[in-house]
Amino acid sequence: MVFRRFGPWSLALGVLIGMGSSTSHANGIKSLTGNVEADFDSSNQDTHVFEVSNNPTDIGQSPWITSNGWVSGWSVKDVRFNYDTTNDTLYVGINNWAGSKGLAPFGQANGDPSGTPTSYDPSHLGYGDPNSDKSFAVLFSSLNPSNSKQPGAPVIIAGVPADKTQNGPGINGFNVSTVDASRADAGLGYMFGKSLIGTGPGSLGGNIAYDPSPSHPQLEFGISNFSKVIDPEKGFWIQLYAGSGLDGVAGETHYVYPIPNLVPQTIPEPTTVLAWAIMAGGVAWRVRSRNRAKA
Repeated sequence: MVFRRFGPWSLALGVLIGMGSSTSHANGIKSLTGNVEADFDSSNQDTHVFEVSNNPTDIGQSPWITSNGWVSGWSVKDVRFNYDTTNDTLYVGINNWAGSKGLAPFGQANGDPSGTPTSYDPSHLGYGDPNSDKSFAVLFSSLNPSNSKQPGAPVIIAGVPADKTQNGPGINGFNVSTVDASRADAGLGYMFGKSLIGTGPGSLGGNIAYDPSPSHPQLEFGISNFSKVIDPEKGFWIQLYAGSGLDGVAGETHYVYPIPNLVPQTIPEPTTVLAWAIMAGGVAWRVRSRNRAKA
C-alpha cells in the first residue's frame, strides 16, 4: 500500500476543487435593447458569434440603396447565441449591417434608417398584411450521427412566418413551432407547423424583444424551456432565413451552420467562495499551528 503525504495547502486546494456543485451562470444576457453587438457582447465568454457575411452588399441590394449610404435590413452580418442555464433560455441576436447613414431596422428592405414603410416594404415585419411574405426563420436541427457535415432531423423552427396564417402569439406574429417539412420547397419562411408556445406540458416560451424600429433596430429573441427540445450540451445545427420574395429591392439571407456546445462556463457563487476560502484557511492555519507546536 502506498501512502501519500499532503501539505496544508493541498488540503485547502482540495476543498476549493470539491465545491463545484455550487456554481452559477457567469455572464448571461443582462438586457435586450435591440442593439445586438452591445447586448451579445463578443467579449462575454458565454456569447457565441457566427459570421454570416463579411460584405454588407452581398445580399444583392439595388444600386440606389447603396448610393444612399444605406444597407438593406435583410443583410445579416452575424448571428449570436447565449444560453442561460439558470432559466433554460436560449437568447438569439441577429446582427444586421449598418450603412454609412446608420442602421436600418431589421427587415427594412430598402435600408432606410428612418424605418419609413412603403407599399413594397410594410412595417412590423408584415404583421397583419396578408399580402406580405416578410419573414425570418431559424430552424433548429439535431446533430446528424451518420454525417457530421450535414444537419440531422429538424426539431423546431422559430421566427415570423412568411405565411401569415401561421403567425404565432408573439410580437409581429413571432412563433416557435414544429417543422412542416412538406413545405420545404417553398423555403424556411413557410415551414412553420403547430405552435409550441403555451403553458401545457412540453410547451415552450418565446418572443422577440421588440418590433424592430429606429430606436430598437435589431432582431433579438429568446426561447425558454429550450433543453426540452434541444440538448445545449451536445450542440445542434441552425438554418437561418431572412427576407422577402416580393420587395424587389434586395435579396435574402440564407445561412446553415453547426452550433457547438453552448453550456456556459460556470463560476462559484461569491458567498460560497468566501465561506470555503475561510474554512480552508482556518484548516490550513490549524495544521500549521499544530506542526509548530510539535517542533
